[in-house]
Amino acid sequence: MKVQELRDLLKAADRDLLEKAFVESYKHLTKKQKEEADQAITDALSGKSSKSTVKKESVNFDELELQITEFLENAYAQNYFAPNRIIPKSQRPKWRFMVKNYIKELEKISVDDANYTRSAKLLTDLYHMLCEACNYYLFSTDDAFRSVGWQQPDLFQMVVKKTFGDGYSREKVSALLLYSVSGGLSRESLHIEQESVLLAELKTSDVKYMAIEEARKLIDERKQKLKGLKKYDSKRYSLEEEINNLCDVILMTAIELAEPSSGIEYYFQNYERSDKEITLYCALKIADWVEDEELWIKIYEYGIGKKIKPREWLVGKYESLK
Repeated sequence: MKVQELRDLLKAADRDLLEKAFVESYKHLTKKQKEEADQAITDALSGKSSKSTVKKESVNFDELELQITEFLENAYAQNYFAPNRIIPKSQRPKWRFMVKNYIKELEKISVDDANYTRSAKLLTDLYHMLCEACNYYLFSTDDAFRSVGWQQPDLFQMVVKKTFGDGYSREKVSALLLYSVSGGLSRESLHIEQESVLLAELKTSDVKYMAIEEARKLIDERKQKLKGLKKYDSKRYSLEEEINNLCDVILMTAIELAEPSSGIEYYFQNYERSDKEITLYCALKIADWVEDEELWIKIYEYGIGKKIKPREWLVGKYESLK
C-alpha cells in the first residue's frame, strides 16, 4: 500500500477501529523496530515535525552488520547447502535474495557516514565469500555471482570504489591486488577482468607506482614460499598462478604509465614458466587485451632478442603487423 492510499484509508476510519489497527500493526514489529518507532510515534503525537526525528542509522547498521556476519558464518559452514538444524531447508534457497539485499544496503552508505569503513569491509567479505562459493559448494550452485544477479567484474568494481572511497593506502592497494589475481571465478569471468577494473580505479601516477611496488612485494613473498616447496607440491600451482597474474598487473600498469619497457623486462624475468615461449605468448596476450599493435611488436621483438623461438602463427601475425 502506498503512503497516500494509507492516508486516505485513515481519514475515513472510525477512531476506535483506527486505534485497534494501529495497535495490531505495532504488535507485528520486532523488538528492535519497536525501539526505533517509539520515538517517532511519541514525536508525532506531541506535534513535533517528523523531520526532527533522529534516524538511528548507527543502530540500523549494527543490525545489518550482525545479519551479514551471521550469514557469512552459516555460508562458510555450508548451512545453506548441506542438511543441518540451523537453517531450515525451506530457507536455504533464499540466501541469494539475502545477499542481493545486503549489497544494496551497503551500496547506499555514503563516504561521509560514520560506518563507511565498516560497510566497505562487509562488502569485501561478501565478495570474497562469493569467490569461495565458485570454488567450493557453499550453496546449491556452481556460479554464485550469477545466482545473485551480478557480473563478477561489476561487483568487484563496487568493492574497489568502496575501498578507495575514503582514500588510498598501501594496505588497501595490496589487499585489492590479491583479490584481483586470486580466488574463485564466475564461469563468465577471468582474473584479467578484475585486474583491469582495479587498474582503472588507480587514478593517479603515484598510486599506479604504488601498485607496482606492492605487486612486486607480493611476488617476492610468493617466490620465497616456492623455494620451500617440492616440485609437485599442491600449493605450487596457486602460488605460480598468483605470481603470473601479478606480472600481468605490473605490465598493464607500466603500459598505463607509458613505461612499457620496464614492465616487459620485469615480466620476462619473473613470469613462472619454464618454457619462455609461453611467457612470450602470455605477454603478447596482454598487448592484445589493451589493443596496442605497436606494443605487440615491441614485446615480440624483445622475445626474439632473448633468443625465444615463437610458435608459427605468432610469426605470421608479426609479419602481417610489420
